[in-house]
Amino acid sequence: MNVKLEKVNQLLDKYVLPWPVRFLSNRFVILCTIALLIPLVVYASNQVLVLLVNSYLNTMGVAVSSIVLLYATISEIHQKQIAEMQEQRAQEDHSHVVEMHALMQQSLEKQEEQIEELNRAISILTGKAYIPRKTGSKVNLRSLHPRGEARFKKYDTSKRISSGMRQNVMIEQVRKGGE
Repeated sequence: MNVKLEKVNQLLDKYVLPWPVRFLSNRFVILCTIALLIPLVVYASNQVLVLLVNSYLNTMGVAVSSIVLLYATISEIHQKQIAEMQEQRAQEDHSHVVEMHALMQQSLEKQEEQIEELNRAISILTGKAYIPRKTGSKVNLRSLHPRGEARFKKYDTSKRISSGMRQNVMIEQVRKGGE
């Protein structure tokens, strides 16, 4: 059922909905629609003409409102997808930086070990007493983040994105349908 509805939506988005958008966003149509307000005032006594023009204006108003709402909903969904992709990229970049930091830490530890071995060998050759230096402790990068460990929890990203977005029943239904 969901697959059929998705195909219908794709068909409408590709072949049907662009036509009303093209028609309603045409400058000539906009000017003519605004100009139809003049006959409403001038021919106020002609009930048939007034009802006809009024019906047209009402229909155009509903159509424009629906199209604006549709495209606003689509835009918001796209913005959410973009935010999720940016967050995913940031997570990947962060993982890469953490891995590079770990490699750098390993390299520094290895260098410290080698320097200590050289100092020990020099002290043996010179006959002096050797006193080993204390090595520094590893830095936990997660604890350095301003938000601490909470930043790295599994659902932190989706919670932050959803809390920053406006809540709307229709948009929630669209999101549920898109997942």
